[in-house]
Amino acid sequence: MEAYAIALCGLTAREQRLLEMLLGRPTTGGFRFTATDSTFADNPSLAIVDSASPLSLTTFNSLRIRHRNIVCVLIVDKEGTHNESRYVVVRASLMRSISRVLVEAVEMELAGRKVVPHATSEAEANRSSTQQVVDNSPSRDAAFVDGSRAIPEPLRALVIDDSAAVREQLRTGLDRLGFKCDQACDAKQAQELLAHHTYDLALLDVVMPGMDGYELCRVLKQDPYKRRMPIVMLTSRTSPFDRARGALSGCDSYLTKPITWADFRKAIDQALLKAASNDRSKLASRGYAAGAQLT
Repeated sequence: MEAYAIALCGLTAREQRLLEMLLGRPTTGGFRFTATDSTFADNPSLAIVDSASPLSLTTFNSLRIRHRNIVCVLIVDKEGTHNESRYVVVRASLMRSISRVLVEAVEMELAGRKVVPHATSEAEANRSSTQQVVDNSPSRDAAFVDGSRAIPEPLRALVIDDSAAVREQLRTGLDRLGFKCDQACDAKQAQELLAHHTYDLALLDVVMPGMDGYELCRVLKQDPYKRRMPIVMLTSRTSPFDRARGALSGCDSYLTKPITWADFRKAIDQALLKAASNDRSKLASRGYAAGAQLT
């Protein structure tokens, strides 16, 4: 059975979870699909992209730089939109239709069986066989651009700490390492951001109002959509018991305040490399400055 990796580009947490479960099942076309977040997809052949999400479109643009022959399947809100794309599925019927569309895309683009679906004439078949996956002509919002001109999406981190001063210090350090940074003052605000954005790293304070860092870390590591995101926990507590609690919560690294630059950079580097399967070139392509020094 032929296997194909699918990159899920910036979808909502709900859609990603459902697609990961659905596409893990055998298909009628005799193919096997493995769907995962685009950040962690290993050499994907196809990408599922939400045409209504700027994050999803940007993520796909970055993905095409590393995988120029990747096949795009677009999620649209209603029939008849994005006719420039060959493989389209309407959101309302996403779970019913996505497997069929993916099988069609594989048969057309990847499996060597160049049967043109739904072609009713020779002219229509020729038009379909030469059509691009996405339209390269300028559009109103230029959602898709040629891969050679696209700019890789920078690494993105989420800092979660109830101290504005600490958040700003961490943001400055992350900026030196090449990250774009969002901030949250507590678990509730962090979860709101995580529901709409994909992050390459989270820095999580232990002591916060409401849900503490240990509990939030456990929640994230139990979520199939977010569990691969590296989490570095920050605390002023130094007892073996507190370190054990951090390990049991599933965090990838544990830093004690006040943090030295050397320890900070080392913890970030180790967490990112683990998530990227030790592929430092992949991180460098997204602007990661591993050798950054404070001045």
